[in-house]
Amino acid sequence: MKSSKQKKFLRLVSAWLKGRATAQQVTIVEKYYELFSGSVDLLDNSSPIEEQNIRNRMKAVIDERIQNEKIPVFSLYQKQAFSVAAAILLIVSAGVFFYHREFMLLSNKSSQTAAAILPGSNKAILTLANGSKISLDGTKNGKIAEQFGMSIQKTKNGELIYNNEHQNTEGQLAYNKVEIPKGGQYQLILQDGTKVWLNAASSLRYPLTFALNERKVELTGEAYFEVAKNKAKPFRVFTKRQKVEVLGTHFNVNAYPDERTIKTTLLEGSVSVSSLQSNAKIIIKPGEQSSLEGKGGETTINSSEIDTDEAVAWKNGYFMFENEPLESILRKISRWYDVDIEYQDGDLNNKLFSGTLSKYSDVSKVLKKLELTQSVHFSINGRRIMVMK
Repeated sequence: MKSSKQKKFLRLVSAWLKGRATAQQVTIVEKYYELFSGSVDLLDNSSPIEEQNIRNRMKAVIDERIQNEKIPVFSLYQKQAFSVAAAILLIVSAGVFFYHREFMLLSNKSSQTAAAILPGSNKAILTLANGSKISLDGTKNGKIAEQFGMSIQKTKNGELIYNNEHQNTEGQLAYNKVEIPKGGQYQLILQDGTKVWLNAASSLRYPLTFALNERKVELTGEAYFEVAKNKAKPFRVFTKRQKVEVLGTHFNVNAYPDERTIKTTLLEGSVSVSSLQSNAKIIIKPGEQSSLEGKGGETTINSSEIDTDEAVAWKNGYFMFENEPLESILRKISRWYDVDIEYQDGDLNNKLFSGTLSKYSDVSKVLKKLELTQSVHFSINGRRIMVMK
């Protein structure tokens, strides 16, 4: 049985994972592994999704510490760091014990300024078929709605699940839409079992039950899909300028309106990517990424081999980039932290950076890592970030 002190810490971890921890609590949890030695299993009685959520967050913090202390700051991420982090994570997941004395000491000494801009969390707006809207971060867990015999459940892990409870709604094309604001993210499981992770400033429109001959969804922004296999019913993802068609596979689509290029990255299976404005079409293989550029008849689609970890880093708790322009990096930061970016010098836009950073630090820590390159500096005023030489 867990002691009251241990339960108190587990509640703190739970609040942290849900994005509800105070700035002081965030600091405490981020220092957790310095204060533990194995005797209580943090992952006891956790569902697989809860466990993976905990592991992702813990790994992000551990990797950041390793990067800071063991290898040159902001150098290209070394694979050795992953190995060390994985080893530490095994120790952590095997069992941790929270020392009350250190907890109280840390509670008293930990502080962040009131102006600290903390990372995003699980939040979204669900629009039902009748037009009514539900704020998912402000709604209790459990069953939140029922439409045409379809039950909609919200879990404590930031996940929306559709279950056909009472009747066969095959062919009932009543649509729902999930909209993720800046500073948010969310997961959902569609009626066919397909899993979708939605990034900040994104939305997905989908039917309660898919049609007889296809599974069609409409995406704005970025999402990672694990599509349930169904050879008789292709799964199609439509964005403003392209269509992705699969039978069952894992892939990521980045189609933000403020990005010039739509990128589709394949991790498993086979994917067909085609332009909605021209005859351009391509088949990509696992480990490849397609890039759709241009408008109208000038649209082109090319593919290249890439490090897929970089494409899905956002889903796993990281910002990861290799020779990426500063402007592109700061767009990601803007979406996740819900901040505005302003440039004092436009020449900074195209400066290239490589590195890996945790998404779960406050924004000032992320910007300080970029400043260590000595090629850019930042000033924070409210929720506005000024970019300077």
